[in-house]
Amino acid sequence: MPESLLNHRFKLGTYAGIPLFVHWTFSLAIALVAYRSVEGGAAEVAFSIAQLMGVFLCVTLHEYGHALAARRYGITTADITLLPIGGVARLRKMPRIPWQEFVVAVAGPAVNVVIAAILAVALAILVDPALLRAIGVYAQVAVEPMTPETSDMMNELFSAPSWIGYGVLLLVVNMMLVLFNMIPAFPMDGGRVFRSLMAMVINYQKATKIASRVGVVIAICMAWLALQNGLFFLLFISVFIVYSGLGEARQVDLIEAVRGKTVGDVMTHQSVSFPMNTTLEEIQSRWVSISQTSVPVTSIAGTVVGVISLNDLAAELKQNADPTITAGQLVNHRNRFGPLRADQQLEDAVVTIGKHHRQIPVVDELGQLVGMLDLDTMVQRGVLAISKPVDAHFDAST
Repeated sequence: MPESLLNHRFKLGTYAGIPLFVHWTFSLAIALVAYRSVEGGAAEVAFSIAQLMGVFLCVTLHEYGHALAARRYGITTADITLLPIGGVARLRKMPRIPWQEFVVAVAGPAVNVVIAAILAVALAILVDPALLRAIGVYAQVAVEPMTPETSDMMNELFSAPSWIGYGVLLLVVNMMLVLFNMIPAFPMDGGRVFRSLMAMVINYQKATKIASRVGVVIAICMAWLALQNGLFFLLFISVFIVYSGLGEARQVDLIEAVRGKTVGDVMTHQSVSFPMNTTLEEIQSRWVSISQTSVPVTSIAGTVVGVISLNDLAAELKQNADPTITAGQLVNHRNRFGPLRADQQLEDAVVTIGKHHRQIPVVDELGQLVGMLDLDTMVQRGVLAISKPVDAHFDAST
């Protein structure tokens, strides 16, 4: 997923050790819901917003289902972000073992199945049987179209403030979350299940390519359906599927290319560094003869304390920074990514780095600088088969 999509978000807290964010565009969904129900008065507006919040509580629990299942296999989750079209749980990576990926993929829909079951039992006790039959027709509208009487009943149920209407909406939403997410469009949950089942009998890399191509075909069909019916949110989801599915396929290609190698195997051993007391003026004069776009900053003991990039230098010069400011002061604000260990698995390092870090210092067990991991020269030397690493794995629910 492009990191720009996850910019401008607000933190809602940290739950089960996982940060939860909401994207600013979520406010547009709230405004739209309020606008569409404003004619019914303040009570209906409040009820509609409460329904939206309930829906996204279910989406959040869905994402936590994935995240907590992944945690059982030692995979952490960077964060969860709520978007108007659903939620995104950014897992550091997906399990390499097919049956583990299967478990992680179905964990989210399984949460919705549990929620739907609880709501169904509660409604069976509280709601009139005739209304339950109407709800059944509503949930199966593609099989058995609703009569005008049923349609009027459901519209009134979902718009008029009532606990029963609230519960019915959440029941239907959870049923649809399960059905929609299990569509085999990689990297949606159903696509991951499809990939994991194929990976049990064929090569993991080949299974990913097949799953991503199937996902593209399904996404094209979804886009056509969206354009025919004016469902622009579905069009956005189809673009999301194509971009994410192909991106993860490239990620798998990268992982397979570096599997079994360590950072020390591919790092460059000759690396320029700046002592912490190097002034901005000295940094500028020295960089003229440096080919690196990022330079480590070292302490008196030789340990790496941070990195200064060429972009950092340009920004400081553009702001007419004090020429006597030191490298040690600069990295206090610009140290975006820590050094790598020479004995670290290259596979883990590449996934963690992301696409915005091209040159990273490498240290030994004592923290001493021993080289640089340069992703660009790795491409030139044939270590990597693609030009850029893509974002860490993630999962989306809509």
